[in-house]
Amino acid sequence: MSVSEVALSRSAPVALKVSLAPGFNPADAAIEKLKRGQLRDGAQLLELVRARRPDSPEMLFNLGVALSELGELTRAIEVLSHLVEVEPNHVHGRVALRVALGRSGDNASAADALATAVELAPADTWAEKNLGGILARLGRSYEARGDLETAVQLAPQDAQAWLLLGNICVSVGAVDAGRRALKQARTFDPPGPIRDRAELALNQLTADTLQRNADGLNPEALDAMIAALKRLRSTTPEARNQLTLQAALIGQKGLRLQDDARIHRLDRIPEPLTGLEVACLIHAGVQIALPGADTGFPLSAEFQVALSLHPNG
Repeated sequence: MSVSEVALSRSAPVALKVSLAPGFNPADAAIEKLKRGQLRDGAQLLELVRARRPDSPEMLFNLGVALSELGELTRAIEVLSHLVEVEPNHVHGRVALRVALGRSGDNASAADALATAVELAPADTWAEKNLGGILARLGRSYEARGDLETAVQLAPQDAQAWLLLGNICVSVGAVDAGRRALKQARTFDPPGPIRDRAELALNQLTADTLQRNADGLNPEALDAMIAALKRLRSTTPEARNQLTLQAALIGQKGLRLQDDARIHRLDRIPEPLTGLEVACLIHAGVQIALPGADTGFPLSAEFQVALSLHPNG
């Protein structure tokens, strides 16, 4: 399982220390632009500041981050490299440099930059988290796990760090530890994109561990698949497609296949459904429309048996 690259934290410090002077101050104006998300305007103003103060660490940091976020990676790397030359102990500057290097595809240099940042500030969660992410991209999974475990110790409520740790644990075969970490990620991001990704990962873990009998079937999944097939075949093709789509939208947020809770509601079905029942609706609906398509659910055996038992609905 791959681990996605950690994006530069929007919570990184962006305040630039400047001396107040009468009239227009481009440094102050630039920071206001950055705070409002006007990165292009802010970067242009910071270029004016750089012409007068080429070695200002705060100016270089903010300009480098803005350029990196704008996708101007060559310039961002140049600015941030100059920053760490001017101030070698600027930890967040080194993390920002790593992000720019990673975005440009230079993962090895990114890892070196982050390793130095971690050495300078071993208690910096942001640096540890980013180092774990880049080591995972380089295939150094066991090292990545160590850095991510440190990150969650330093920041126990960091949902992104927990998500990365969960994914890397699963990738090295530590499934139980991975499941615990993914549940933590889900807990600390309610609701949000990290929670959704954690749900999907947990759903896949649950699906992979469905208990099966000697015939390779899960009895509960077979019953749910038969019911799903009957439901879908009892309606019109248009209504069937709508029901499948509605189930798929629910499935995007993750389904707990071994949870008996009936919490999912769909149109035209009066009673709430379990996660497994929704998954079977998705799988059966997709197979009817596109035989052989991959739904991501390990329910092919149950569908084939259900189809043989009820070939005409």
